[in-house]
Amino acid sequence: MNEAPITILCSGFGLGFYNPGLIISYQLRQKQIPTEVFVFESFVQQEKQDKILDSKKAYHDNFSLALVATKIPKDIRDSIDFDQVDLLLEAWAQEGRHHFIALSGHWVYILDLYRAKLKEGHHPENNEGHPEVKVDLLYVDSDLSPSWKGLKKFNPNYNMPYNDVWLYHSLSSEISCFIPVGEEAVIPLKDRHHRYVIHGGGWGMGTYQGKIPELYEQGFQLDIVAYEWEETLQPKPGARYFMNDPAWTAWRKGPSGEHDLPLFAEIQPSEAPEYTNKESHHGLYDVIRQAKAIVSKPGAGTLMDSLSSGTPVIILEPFGTHEKRNGELWVLKGFGIYYEDWKETGFSEQVLHELHLNLLRQRSITPSYTEVFIENHPLLKQGRSVHADKH
Repeated sequence: MNEAPITILCSGFGLGFYNPGLIISYQLRQKQIPTEVFVFESFVQQEKQDKILDSKKAYHDNFSLALVATKIPKDIRDSIDFDQVDLLLEAWAQEGRHHFIALSGHWVYILDLYRAKLKEGHHPENNEGHPEVKVDLLYVDSDLSPSWKGLKKFNPNYNMPYNDVWLYHSLSSEISCFIPVGEEAVIPLKDRHHRYVIHGGGWGMGTYQGKIPELYEQGFQLDIVAYEWEETLQPKPGARYFMNDPAWTAWRKGPSGEHDLPLFAEIQPSEAPEYTNKESHHGLYDVIRQAKAIVSKPGAGTLMDSLSSGTPVIILEPFGTHEKRNGELWVLKGFGIYYEDWKETGFSEQVLHELHLNLLRQRSITPSYTEVFIENHPLLKQGRSVHADKH
């Protein structure tokens, strides 16, 4: 099939808007469907890219500052390098790209420009017989995250030309589909290590560090995801430390010339870390699928890892209202428990077992997003007409 690749549009602002796109790309390629991943920040002005890295450090150090930032809508168009975008859109038009999956609201401005470009009629790829631009707006949180909220403020009807796809939705409390991670079977909770993963998401944000001493005093063996090297220098007995390579950045391509998943390693005392990655899934997932629970804020990546691996979430303070809704949904569905509520049970493992079974039941009846995409993709259905109603 000489069809143009399925174009997957990610964001490096958080791994929850990046890792899922890379995983979907891998799964489509396993079905012999060509893909290409782009990262929004690659098309941001250089000085703005540098400010993102500064913000990551500031938000890690000061969670209150990060929370304030979520409440200030920004017009991201002020940061876009439109010269680069013009070149991108010309290349897309020449290649006849018509099928997109967008995980960030920031990309909608660029997709709107692309649609307008094709309507100018200057490209043979837009002749009769070629499909119109088809875009899945893929929401990996249960409510609008900041990129979508900012977009909606400046363009309330942003989604009218496109197809909204919610993995899970806080308003309906429905779990429509999920992103399976890795290819191994789920490990029953009773067969897992007596270990607990604790982290602050891709930017190491939140209150997770404040919970480590209490959990340690309770005798828990912790798998701690550090954000900075200094966090690993005074290791606690029984604790393991893991890190993504601090030099890795989502919007810089890897050695293959494509975007790749984060380089990840266990940090051993007095040893230089050996950071590696895989094509199929992020390295932290291999730790999570063997743990009793994830102690974390309820970000998009955590929800994905939780449902895929059947691992309950012990929910810490959320980053913004979208994560607050994520946490509420996970509690409502019996997939997670707030940290303080779990503490009141005496840190019960039996409670976690019940949550694990709920996750397994949900997983067994929920289709994967990749399969849903293929089912609704008219070209992949060999010309069969498929009508995709807008939700």
